[in-house]
Amino acid sequence: MMGFQSFKFYMKKNKIELSLVFSIFLLGFFFYLWIFLRNKFLPMIDGPYYLIQVRSLLSTGELVYGDPPLIFYLLSFFSLLLGDITLGVKVGVSLFCALSTIPVFFLMKRVGKGTMAGIISMLLVIFSAPYIRMITDFMKNAVGITFLFAFIYYLHDLAFSGLKKRSLILASFFVILTGLTHILDFGVALLFLALYTIIATVVNVNRRSFLKAAGIIALITCIFVFIASTFFSFLFTDFNKGLSFLNALILQRVMGAPTQPSSNLGLYPRSKPFGPNIPFSVSIVGGWGVILLILSFGVILSIYLWKKKEKEPLLLLTVATSIGAIICFPLIPNNWLGRFVLMMVIPTAIILSYGISKIYNLIKKSKFDVSLFFVVICLAFFVIQSITITGSIRPTIGNTGFNDLVNMKSHIPTDSIIVVFEQGLYYWVQYVGEVDIGRLSPDLWQSYSHVLGLSVKDRTPQIPFKTIFVGNIFKLVELQQNLE
Repeated sequence: MMGFQSFKFYMKKNKIELSLVFSIFLLGFFFYLWIFLRNKFLPMIDGPYYLIQVRSLLSTGELVYGDPPLIFYLLSFFSLLLGDITLGVKVGVSLFCALSTIPVFFLMKRVGKGTMAGIISMLLVIFSAPYIRMITDFMKNAVGITFLFAFIYYLHDLAFSGLKKRSLILASFFVILTGLTHILDFGVALLFLALYTIIATVVNVNRRSFLKAAGIIALITCIFVFIASTFFSFLFTDFNKGLSFLNALILQRVMGAPTQPSSNLGLYPRSKPFGPNIPFSVSIVGGWGVILLILSFGVILSIYLWKKKEKEPLLLLTVATSIGAIICFPLIPNNWLGRFVLMMVIPTAIILSYGISKIYNLIKKSKFDVSLFFVVICLAFFVIQSITITGSIRPTIGNTGFNDLVNMKSHIPTDSIIVVFEQGLYYWVQYVGEVDIGRLSPDLWQSYSHVLGLSVKDRTPQIPFKTIFVGNIFKLVELQQNLE
């Protein structure tokens, strides 16, 4: 994270270090790509959502769903380059997610005052179970982590290197890229900005110059949000989800009202892969015990650094620990908490890489072999956890079911909408059938000539229907209007 001339000098001086960093980056890229290539289909519920968006962008120049567009343009480039949309998505996501290891390396090398802290942070990101879960389903969120880490690096540089024009421009650039990618990443970036400003002011870290830099970044961010939400509102409906989250928090925790919509016969096609009804929990991180252990370690390190008056690591670790506590706050409604917890990849990489590297340096002074063994043991937990989560990642459709969708496409009348009764299939139905999908409602018959239903063969819709197609797994029926 430096100028071109400085980087050339750095390369000559640190060839071995850069070779190691590049090798670990390649490890991350091929590990993520291996996860994707184990099956010819994109994994998890939201996998085909990205196929829909990229195909639409390539064929019409527009997106089907109104989401921050940056990731879809990037994936479209890879799809064109490789001649295949599915492969383009897999390679593109793997590459950009592996790139997240680069800014975190330079950040932790600087804060930890040594290469070991940077190397450990890279490995903690690569073998992070929450990050792997994010990569294979919430790909926009995962790619945004790369821009978020880069923003944190330059924000930190502004705090300790003064008001450098280059760092200010790059910090502003990366926070906007984060906003162009995913709302949750963008929200965490704003949390870092806010907490850095508060804590840097309290501990007097270049107070005047950093407050000026933070103010400029905040102003640029406000301008970006205004322009995006005013002139490109269709692409940035995600910004409304901050209000949705606050509404859910108030309703559930203050008024005791449910935050999830009641179930119905069909499923709404989501406008973006982020919102309520996320079917997983804090177990993805290892449970509340692991979260508490990581955050407690962060608190202990922060207190130690406060006593030692080491302001640079103190600022980063205090902010990282605070953000970890915020995103894992137990009073957050469960349907949101499960998604927020995936962002623990950031505080985990920062806290543990610093702490483990410090312990490594202490042990190394007397027993080098023991210090390396200590690092390996610490990382082994995350490697095992990542392998375990990888085993549970699979597509929501198989070859037989996919062939059913392909074969039934010719049986779909024009001006139709399909109500998908099987959770996890609605994006696949939309992608293969190139047809609208919706939730069962009397209004459907006012907007479409044909209202169809798709379910497994042995399931019978609760309203009158006429069978159109029966495959090996799924059947397609035309629903008759009798809803009140």
